[in-house]
Amino acid sequence: MKLIKENSFLLLMVLFIFLGTACHHISEQHMALGKWKFVEVSQNDTPLYPLLDTDFLELNTDSSFHYEITMANKNMRGTWHYQNHQLYLKYIQPDTTRIFDIEIISKFDLIFNEKAKHFVLKRLE
Repeated sequence: MKLIKENSFLLLMVLFIFLGTACHHISEQHMALGKWKFVEVSQNDTPLYPLLDTDFLELNTDSSFHYEITMANKNMRGTWHYQNHQLYLKYIQPDTTRIFDIEIISKFDLIFNEKAKHFVLKRLE
């Protein structure tokens, strides 16, 4: 009888641990954090410029962002926030805010649109 109680307790503990990890929710804003590699930047299915392996977008925990697209001569910085499935980038120079509609956000993929422009990124970190 004691063995059954110990096994039941152990099974119950494993179940709680499993449910605790399975039910862990990561917000979309938290999922956006990190460094992303540009895979595609296009408009109406036409690439806007060639992308290099070094082209990236970084969304930091302090709400700052930095991205570089070499062939477009872009090296931009500013602040960002995420709200209602939209990514807001407020640039330092020029003083403007761009709003992107998030299509997909996951642990590995970030896809968003700005009107007819389409951006596909893969997580680096």
